[in-house]
Amino acid sequence: MKVSRKPFACFWFLILFTSMVWARIIHFAGVDWYVKNGGPYGPGPNYWSDNEQSVWLDEQGRLHLTIRQENGIWYCSEVYTVKETTYGQHRFLIEGWIDRMDRNMVLGLFVYASDTSEIDIEFSKWGDPLREQVASFTVQPYWEQGNQQLFECQLDSTPTTHFFDWQPGFVHFGSMRGHYYAAPPSESYYFSRWLYNGDDIPTSDMPLHTHINFWLMNGNAPQDLTIKEIIITDVEQPLQTSALDNFSSVSTVPEGIELEQNFPNPFNDRTVIFYRLQCPNNKPLPVSLTLFDCQGRVIKHILEGSKVSGKYSINLQTKEFPSGIYFYLLTAGPFQKTKKMLFVK
Repeated sequence: MKVSRKPFACFWFLILFTSMVWARIIHFAGVDWYVKNGGPYGPGPNYWSDNEQSVWLDEQGRLHLTIRQENGIWYCSEVYTVKETTYGQHRFLIEGWIDRMDRNMVLGLFVYASDTSEIDIEFSKWGDPLREQVASFTVQPYWEQGNQQLFECQLDSTPTTHFFDWQPGFVHFGSMRGHYYAAPPSESYYFSRWLYNGDDIPTSDMPLHTHINFWLMNGNAPQDLTIKEIIITDVEQPLQTSALDNFSSVSTVPEGIELEQNFPNPFNDRTVIFYRLQCPNNKPLPVSLTLFDCQGRVIKHILEGSKVSGKYSINLQTKEFPSGIYFYLLTAGPFQKTKKMLFVK
C-alpha cells in the first residue's frame, strides 16, 4: 500500500522560508538544524513544537524527537538542516522500537526539496495495526511504478542503521540491525537493501535539505502510547563538518598523515586507532592524538611524543567515559586529521 505523506507539503514549503528568521536552531552531528514549529501544516497536517520538551540533545549528544500532548493538542517533531545537502551517502543511526510504533505514527529520514524531488526512508503502519511491511524506501513521486520498496523490519533490539547513497545515476538504500558507519559484519544484519536507477532521481542543483521527522498520519491521535520518543544517535551526510570545526585536515600521504577509522566501531570498552606518517625529509615529527566529546571538549590526551615515518596503532580504553559520539584528532607537525567514533556501553 502506498500512502501520500505530504498532502500539505507545498504549504509547508512556503512556511519553511517564512519561518527561518525566528526558528530555533540546534547543533547536532556536526551541523546546524532548524526545529520546525507551528501549524497545523504537513505532513499530516499536524502541529509542530520546537519546545525543548519535544526536541532536545542529551549529554551524549543524541537527538530526541517526541510526539506529545499539551492542552489537548498533539505536537509532532521535525528537524531539517540549515545548509543544503548534495550527492553522497546519508546515514542515520536510530534507537527505538520503530517496528512497534502506534498505527498512526510515522518516522521519516529523508532529503527534500519538493513532493517530486525527495528521497525517503520511512517507518509506519499507516493506520493498519496488523501491517507487517512497516518500512519503505522511496524516490518520489511514490506513485510512479518502481519508485518504492516496502519491507518488514522486525527488531530484537533498538539500535538500527539506515542509509541511502544518492548519486547522479542511482540511489542505493540499506537498513540494518545495530549501529554501523560502514557495512555490517554479514548480510544477515540487513533488513533490506535496494538499488533504484529510475528516472526520478533528484539532481544536485535542487535545494534539498536533510530532514528527520516524527509525526501523525492525517493528524490522527495515537492509540498506543507505549512509544512516544525516538532517539537519533548520529547522522552522517555529505556536507557534514565535525564538532571540531576549528581544526583542519590539510594533507594526505605521501608527506603527511593518514588516519584510519578505529576498529571496531561502534565499540563498548576498547578500540584500536591506526595511523600512518610520511614525514618530510624523513625527519621525526611531534605527534599528538587527542580525544574530544561531541561538544568539542578535550576528554583525553591519548598520545604525545615524536614519531618517524611508519604505520602505528594505539589501543584505546574508554570504560570510564559515558556512551556517546567522540572525535579523535591526530596532529603531526603541520598536519591534522580527525575521525569520529561511537562508544556504546
